[in-house]
Amino acid sequence: MSRPALVPSSIQTTHHIEPKRAFEFWRATALAPYGDVERTHPRDMFRAKRLVVAGAGWALTHTVSSPVGLTIGPRQLDRNGPETVVIGLGLDGIGYQQQGERGGRLGAGDISFLSRHRPLVAGTQSDYAEIRLALPRSTFETWIGPVDAFAGRCILGDPAQAAFKTSLRGLAATAAWMSQDEAQAALEGVLHLLGNRVRDPEARPGAPLSGAAVASLARAHIVRRLHDPRLGPAEIQVMLGVSRAQLYRAFAGTGGVAAAIRDARLDLAHRRLAAPRADGMQIATIVYACGFTDVPTFNRAFRQRFGLSPRELRAGSSDLT
Repeated sequence: MSRPALVPSSIQTTHHIEPKRAFEFWRATALAPYGDVERTHPRDMFRAKRLVVAGAGWALTHTVSSPVGLTIGPRQLDRNGPETVVIGLGLDGIGYQQQGERGGRLGAGDISFLSRHRPLVAGTQSDYAEIRLALPRSTFETWIGPVDAFAGRCILGDPAQAAFKTSLRGLAATAAWMSQDEAQAALEGVLHLLGNRVRDPEARPGAPLSGAAVASLARAHIVRRLHDPRLGPAEIQVMLGVSRAQLYRAFAGTGGVAAAIRDARLDLAHRRLAAPRADGMQIATIVYACGFTDVPTFNRAFRQRFGLSPRELRAGSSDLT
């Protein structure tokens, strides 16, 4: 008795592409359907790999990539087909997203929701790994809830979602070896776990932004603009369309807006300095790429936050490789 055909799958990679052409290849192939795509760190070597599994009415991608930034504006939306909703799970990296009045900073273990029929910005400031599950609106609303209540939403580090995260990772690891019926059953199990845990999201369309929403959107913008030394509270206030008082109240319990910008830059610098592939890059180059303008000031702030100097971090990372 013959085994049912496996779910169609493919591997996309830049491995076979000349390094200086790798990003353009990736943008023209794997990222072609997704709007305007830019490199976050144009001077760094770019490489990426993605598993794509195409189920019956759904698609799953598991991507490991150098950082990119994505913008989808009103003119780039394809409204001819049914609306697609994407559930994301961060596995590694420092990222962000914003859609409408929702968004946030994203990292490992965080869950995100986006509609491909609405304008958005998303991307990462570091190498990243993620799983994304794309579903028709009808399927999403059957299992999870109204798209209008979820698009742009981020669920950050919620331990209650552990079973869903494990199940989604398992689906990503095995779906390419399943039949359509097996994959459909596994998919429904994943959606059941998520749907049982996400109830009554906060959003009411048109309602004033809560302090938590202001802070979340601000952090998404901060990560997106870390490279620009001019980034400050005034720019964030204008981008969010909130008052200065609203913005400062949202960060009052966490040290302030300027501290949030500084700490986000330090976190990115720490990650880049610890990466083995950055061994040949001067520390000052990484410092400036993270939006700092003064190396001694950076060194003091780095030691205060992490308890060691950038050179000590790099030396320790090299000892582990």
